[in-house]
Amino acid sequence: MEERAVLANIATIITKDLLIDEPPRHSSFPSGSFSLSFPLLEGSDDDEAEIFALMRKKRAVSSFGQEKEKLKRKQVEQPSEELKAKTTKLEWKYSELNLLHRYVDSQFESYLHMRKLTFLKMQQALEEILQRYVLPGAPTPQTTLSLALWKLATDEHFEEISRKFQFPWSLCQQVVRRFWHIISDNYESFIKWPNSLEAQQSTLQGFQRVPQLSCFQELFGIIALKRVDIFMESEHAEVAVVLQLICNAENKIIDCYVELEQEYTFEESPIGQTLALNPRTMPAGSYLIGSSSFPLKSYLIRPIETECFRKDTVFNGLLEPAFELAENVLDTLSRRFHTLYALEARDLNEVRLIVESICAMHNLCIDFQDNYLEADAGGQQKFSWGGVLSDRRGSEKDVKGLRRRVELLDELVNTEERE
Repeated sequence: MEERAVLANIATIITKDLLIDEPPRHSSFPSGSFSLSFPLLEGSDDDEAEIFALMRKKRAVSSFGQEKEKLKRKQVEQPSEELKAKTTKLEWKYSELNLLHRYVDSQFESYLHMRKLTFLKMQQALEEILQRYVLPGAPTPQTTLSLALWKLATDEHFEEISRKFQFPWSLCQQVVRRFWHIISDNYESFIKWPNSLEAQQSTLQGFQRVPQLSCFQELFGIIALKRVDIFMESEHAEVAVVLQLICNAENKIIDCYVELEQEYTFEESPIGQTLALNPRTMPAGSYLIGSSSFPLKSYLIRPIETECFRKDTVFNGLLEPAFELAENVLDTLSRRFHTLYALEARDLNEVRLIVESICAMHNLCIDFQDNYLEADAGGQQKFSWGGVLSDRRGSEKDVKGLRRRVELLDELVNTEERE
């Protein structure tokens, strides 16, 4: 009996040791991972320690399964959220908006500040692009353009527009903001920097056909600034931004940029960085003309700050027609697109979308030779909008810029005196 009892005890101990030391057969964990984690359990016959080890093993397996399931669920949910954001459907169940038929010529022009023929040409020019971005349930390109131009050409808020045309307010916002995004995505189709040799030569020759600026034989563009106060929803307050434009002799805008006033510098603007890194963005020896708010560079000529000599005064006087041309472009923008008087946006990015859309539509009006503003110049009342950055003074410390301006001063003033 004693021998049987001893044999039974030995068998129990051996079985217990095998249960502890043997790794689980169908576990995804490496062999021996739990015995390494709990070295005191190796070969131990402590019942409590054995139970503790088995419980930890069970919890670890359970935890591993939960983490795996959580990761799998996250991977499934993330693409669906991105897809939902990118393919937001429009539910347009309303009649088409046709401004050409809705208003007689005089009414149409007083609202949109352009001829009906210009609107029709604009619609034809944009139809292919708008169709390319069409979404299921979206309105026709004509309705999209009509709502977008109405928002840009008037100072009406989305609430007023929705009441006027009997469309839901949120849907008006969605259609118009989508239009801004489409124009921004096709920025270079409307706001074209002269990159080809042919385009650059045409730009230079354009200023030679302007009598007051023909003396600047290498003038490539005129750069201007405008300070605008905008109500930003993200800030719940009015925020000052700076609008930077470069225009050519045809009054077309070839570059535009918007930045918060407190963060703006020419050097940090895209064109400022591009010209600093690659001056050949413009033809060799060519330059822009800008006000005293801009820094002096070899490719950016500004007025002489302190007029010490008569030549300095004459030189600054020669620059005035360039500033008048730029001011005329800014004035044209404000007269055609009244949203600039009461600009509101969700954030800075949306301000940029709006400004790019305005500049693009401005260029199309010039392409289609719209003459409404010229014909209405006598009766058009001018409203003040934005402001100047009189307290901002650009640096004149650039050595290459000083040298280039001296060369230009000697060339231009001597020519003027001989004539």
